[in-house]
Amino acid sequence: MKAFTSSIRKQLLSWLLIPIMTLWLISGAITYFLAIDFATSAYDDSLLDSARVIASKLQFDGNKPILDLPPIAMAILKQNEKDQAFYQIISEKGEYISGDASVPKPDFDDISVEEPDFRDAYINKRLARIVAIAMPIPSDSKHYIVIQAAETVLGREALTQSILLGVVLPQLLLILLAAAAVWFGVARGLAPLKTLQNAVLSRSPSDLRPVIEDDAPQEVKPLVNAINDLLERLREDREAQKRFVANAAHQLRTPLAGLKTQTELALRVDNPKDLHHSLRQISTSADRATRLVQQLLALARLEPSALKSIKREELDLNLIARNATRELVSQALAKGIDLGFDGSRHDVSIMGDATSLHDLVCNLIENAILYTQDGGNVTVRVANQLCPTLIVDDNGPGIPEHERERVFERFYRILGSRVTGSGLGLAIVREIAEAHAAKIELSEAGKGTKVIVRFPNIDGDEPQANEVVEGQLVRN
Repeated sequence: MKAFTSSIRKQLLSWLLIPIMTLWLISGAITYFLAIDFATSAYDDSLLDSARVIASKLQFDGNKPILDLPPIAMAILKQNEKDQAFYQIISEKGEYISGDASVPKPDFDDISVEEPDFRDAYINKRLARIVAIAMPIPSDSKHYIVIQAAETVLGREALTQSILLGVVLPQLLLILLAAAAVWFGVARGLAPLKTLQNAVLSRSPSDLRPVIEDDAPQEVKPLVNAINDLLERLREDREAQKRFVANAAHQLRTPLAGLKTQTELALRVDNPKDLHHSLRQISTSADRATRLVQQLLALARLEPSALKSIKREELDLNLIARNATRELVSQALAKGIDLGFDGSRHDVSIMGDATSLHDLVCNLIENAILYTQDGGNVTVRVANQLCPTLIVDDNGPGIPEHERERVFERFYRILGSRVTGSGLGLAIVREIAEAHAAKIELSEAGKGTKVIVRFPNIDGDEPQANEVVEGQLVRN
């Protein structure tokens, strides 16, 4: 199958020539049978005329027939360049009267005065066509004699072949000419593909510009569009990789430099207390570096090409938020923060990726814990009134209104917050929310910040504004 589909030109020729050749063979068979019928009809008429000529030259002496045909006339009658001719006169009982005795006798049941009887038989081991006619005896109309004329079939076969070749050969020539025209026509039609191939081959690996489709045939434009779509995705992936490498190099430089500095300091001190302090600083720097690496890897998973390939399934937002809250209780307790969960009484179904949505909730809660003062409150709520809604609010310092858009930018941190974060948490949240067609907004919660994420209903409806929450509050 691979060899058959390796060339468009071969495929086109195959799909064109196979039905054409089939029709040609059918046409040849029909022509052959028509040629046989034509040749048989023409030669049978001539053979019947010969038999009638002989019959017209018969004279009767009583009941005895006498052939009044000079030898020269008989020789002319039998003259044929290709075939051998015979004649025979017999009685109605099959008694030989005159002519060639080698001509086989007919079936007298088929003999009729009204109609001639044609048949094929062998004469001297050669196939021949024979016609038999019955001629009544004038003096006795109840009796008749049988006159047979025969000839071999070489002329008929030659005429049949001539007719067949005269029809079939020109058709075959036309088919071959059509195949040649298709071959060169397809080559001409595929020339734009060669141009497209050269345009792609001549590019460097870094050239991801769209392929120009103006000169491409209409049938090839979907292919060109698909190539351009692929190039666009490759370009996005490449830009994402560049951003990731640049961000990772920039962000990892500081904690790694701190680790190196603290390590060198620990190597120089002899006081156990100073050494313990340096080791504690190293541990803190390692934790920050670990958290940063985790967030950078999370961002890498959220690049456009990765988001398009995530598998979406029906999930319970209530369960995801509850599990994420439980995971971060210890982190909240470390700062003396009262972390609570206010869930819905019923399942809150959404379509999405479980891992990404878990990261979204965890980042929102971690961001709230990080920016809320010691001893503060953080509450996670899930509601399902107009649409599935996730709310995380705290009583921390809040976010100024003019900063609320910028906090979703990567590596952006509010000045004066005195918080050692990476500035990636809310950026990750926004990426995940957009991938799930969710709407996210920030608002004030009296004192502090409220983050609201509204998801589409499972039937695909757009998320609606929803400030109603329900459920029973559970705090750590």
